[in-house]
Amino acid sequence: AIIFATVPITLFSWYFMINSQINHLTTHTAHASDPHFLKHQVITAQDFGPQNLWCYFFSGGLNMQIEHHMFPCVNHCHLPGLSKGVKRICEKHGVPYHHAAGYRDALRRHISHTLEMETKPYGEK
Repeated sequence: AIIFATVPITLFSWYFMINSQINHLTTHTAHASDPHFLKHQVITAQDFGPQNLWCYFFSGGLNMQIEHHMFPCVNHCHLPGLSKGVKRICEKHGVPYHHAAGYRDALRRHISHTLEMETKPYGEK
């Protein structure tokens, strides 16, 4: 009973952490900020694998993080359709719209940022 209670919770917790952290902890998104609510949602997140059914299925729609943050009450099945309009509006207003090709690219960006964070600033010992 303990195994059936703890293993699923642990696995789903890991899945959630992987899918949420690779969208928020990257060089471009981790320290971004803007007083405008919608712009802040766009620049502090990234999408990954927007055209990849596996990314969409395995993440439960969390691969569309920008749209999820802009429209939190919209069901994830509508987020891929919204992303086209969001991208177009971002281009029109010069707002960076960050996206990774898939899990591998998103994990690479996340790990790269994590490694950058361990480097001491210039001049510090």
